[in-house]
Amino acid sequence: MADDTAYSFRHKDPRTDAPSADENTIPAQRAFTDTPSFSRDSRQQLALAEEFVRNNICNPVSITDIANAVGINIRALQRLFRKCRGVTPIQVLLNGRIAAAHEIILSGQATSVRELAAKLHFSNPGRFSKLYRKAYSAVPSEQIRAYQSDKANQRS
Repeated sequence: MADDTAYSFRHKDPRTDAPSADENTIPAQRAFTDTPSFSRDSRQQLALAEEFVRNNICNPVSITDIANAVGINIRALQRLFRKCRGVTPIQVLLNGRIAAAHEIILSGQATSVRELAAKLHFSNPGRFSKLYRKAYSAVPSEQIRAYQSDKANQRS
């Protein structure tokens, strides 16, 4: 799974197999116009799934929860995300959690990597750090310290 997850943070355009323009962001969302074979139901299901993921970034979520929210089975959900977005639903969830962690760090609200990883439901802080570093080319602990010191300097 680590290979799939790592891929999701360095998303490549499947048409050119070249890295996206900005590799530090959540993978680019493919437009439905790229592939005209998507039905209205598929678009609605994908939109529901993505909305559910966005609304539950800080909640414990499984692929079963996402599938149930959309009203389709797990395999259909995985196929839909692979076809439309080029990643799995869990990769989208992880990407969202890493992006949320980045926002928390930038706002100066993070106190430690362990606390931040737990808040975003990563059971392994080391894995969280590795994913964060791949996405933002920075170690989260160093960024937390930097933003905490900036915050302290602003108070002085």
